[in-house]
Amino acid sequence: MSKKTKHANRYAQLPEAFRDYLRARLPGYDQMGDHIQMALMSMILQAPTKYREHSHHEGWASFHFEYLDKKFGRGKFELINQRLGIFLSTPDWSKVEGRTKPYKLTDKLAGLRARFLSVINQPMTNLLTEDGDILRTAPKQAIEAKRTQKNGILVTRAGWHGKPVEAAVPVNQEMLKKLALVIEAKLYAKKHGLQLDLLHPDPDPEYLKHLLEEVQTIYHLSHNTVVPGRVIHRYAQTESGRLYAHNVNLQNAYRPVRQAALHGLYDYDIENCHYSILDQMAMKHGHECKAIKHYLTNRAPVRRSLSEKFGIKPKQVKQALLALIYGASFSDRPSHALPKILGSVHLAMAFYEHPLFKALGADIKAARSAILEGQTVYRGGVIKNLRGLSMRIKGHAERQLMAHLLQGVESMALEAAHELYSNQIVLLQHDGFTATSAHLDIKAIEDAIEVKTGYRLKVALDSQIMVTLDDAFTDHPAVSIPNRNLLQPNAHAGLAESLVT
Repeated sequence: MSKKTKHANRYAQLPEAFRDYLRARLPGYDQMGDHIQMALMSMILQAPTKYREHSHHEGWASFHFEYLDKKFGRGKFELINQRLGIFLSTPDWSKVEGRTKPYKLTDKLAGLRARFLSVINQPMTNLLTEDGDILRTAPKQAIEAKRTQKNGILVTRAGWHGKPVEAAVPVNQEMLKKLALVIEAKLYAKKHGLQLDLLHPDPDPEYLKHLLEEVQTIYHLSHNTVVPGRVIHRYAQTESGRLYAHNVNLQNAYRPVRQAALHGLYDYDIENCHYSILDQMAMKHGHECKAIKHYLTNRAPVRRSLSEKFGIKPKQVKQALLALIYGASFSDRPSHALPKILGSVHLAMAFYEHPLFKALGADIKAARSAILEGQTVYRGGVIKNLRGLSMRIKGHAERQLMAHLLQGVESMALEAAHELYSNQIVLLQHDGFTATSAHLDIKAIEDAIEVKTGYRLKVALDSQIMVTLDDAFTDHPAVSIPNRNLLQPNAHAGLAESLVT
């Protein structure tokens, strides 16, 4: 009998059908212990998805060495991989730059995975734990009871001790199947030199392949016997209090995939969350943010003006301004935040010189200084955010300390909203959530947030989530696979609070 793993993930939701498929087709796989089989299957499923997208190598996956040592034993993964031939890898990693060793499925394994996922009309599958046991029920609470500190020690999570967060997120399986058909048609047309859509440029085929893989993975995970039509989500709490969904999930999925999966539900957002928090936090420390206030008051025209001037999408403007608040540096390196978001070093340099961008940058810097100077420094040289979570001053840049404070307020605001509508909220974002109803009392949510945090934040019903299949690819990247949200730390890479450079 295989040795049980010490801290097995009871809700790993690994499809039994895929395990049996690998046992029959991957030589040597069935000779591994159950927990090794489960860990390998999890990696094979996750590798091509956005959740594992590498921060520096497009088309490659990120698996931190600590994750691999925990799953397979210290240094043992490479030996297992050499024996089974599952992953390709390169030695290009850097602890200083937060760059993990990149991995990619071999052509053989990528083919096996693709063939399994391409068969949509399979019988429903059992879900397995990391020990290979059949999962009988979904978790009552989606947020893990413990969070991992940077020293590796497990401690009780901060907050979220009231109403449990829904773990089984409902998925629109029919829309996922339709999206898969559309993607397959586009790939077929691309292969044979056809253009199906005369109004929009053809999406990059590599991007389409990644979309298709994620659509199929989400569908198969929802086609289970435990919670049919739902995908189990588990959230881990970082040192700032933010919640990041584990494994393949809809918190961090490609936009068309997310829209198809959640088609018919409703998104609510905390508008300009981080700029609003920074503005009010600075005011509490005696600094008035004139440029930030102008942006908050004129958000739509400001974004539209910058979008038209630089010929970029409003979404890119939003990402660029958000990167600025998190300390995006003035850089002409293509891999840095602004050049990466705008897709051009030339555009980034012009953006840097724009009067509004300069004014916001100066305002943010002054606000950050006032806020950090006003922080109480506790024993051990730490500051605490509103969530009560600590960060050592030594060894952290000002932008990281500021992010810690902002995200503490953000996480408390999200909890306040959930306490009011726990039965309707089915998916947590960072500065918003997805709900089953369009009729949540927004003023009541805003009041609850203010009571809990001391900040008056504006909440808005974004829209009913709809995927128009003909327009699902209008935001596709021109050349390459879209990069991971530049502000979202790669939690599974072991640098949970890393920020943009």
